[in-house]
Amino acid sequence: MGAQVEKPSRAEAIFMGIVFLLMAAGLVTSIIAFTMAMSRAAASPGPVYTVAIIGAAGLEDLDRPTLSPVFNLTVRINNTGNKLEECLGSFSAAAVSYGDAFLARGSVPPFCAGKEHESVRDATAWGQDVVVPRFLRERLAGELGRGEGEVDVQVTTPAGLYCYDTVLVCKVKIGGGPCPCWRDHVYPRPAPAAGS
Repeated sequence: MGAQVEKPSRAEAIFMGIVFLLMAAGLVTSIIAFTMAMSRAAASPGPVYTVAIIGAAGLEDLDRPTLSPVFNLTVRINNTGNKLEECLGSFSAAAVSYGDAFLARGSVPPFCAGKEHESVRDATAWGQDVVVPRFLRERLAGELGRGEGEVDVQVTTPAGLYCYDTVLVCKVKIGGGPCPCWRDHVYPRPAPAAGS
């Protein structure tokens, strides 16, 4: 004959019911806490990148066909609303252009803004005997004369751990305050095969 299964006593049944309720309450509490944490992380704004040109030289004589400009830049990461650290990695470079004409290039030191912090780094971009078409030099001279001179600044961080370059694209007023940047990810093209 088979063994008989004993029914649990009333006290054991109550104890098992309490244990089950506590486990269910713990599971529900964990799910609620996880959902709240995820919604807070999703609701927190991402980092805000800005670039300012705090000084420029070499644009005084726009009658010459070549320019040797120097731009003193300030790159800022405002991470005050973000719960994660945000960084501009090694080998980052800033390129300054005007109307698709290259003006200057320089390195940007790597730096990070910790969670809910802000961080700033200075950089210099320069060009040597850069050829700028006459119509662009005339247009830039007019804008500078009116105090409206703007250039395009791109800060590129090459692919490191990730498979894409990070590019900050900014329209920056010369001598103006910090201008917001748009962040993009660009997948670099593979190098051409030798002999092609």
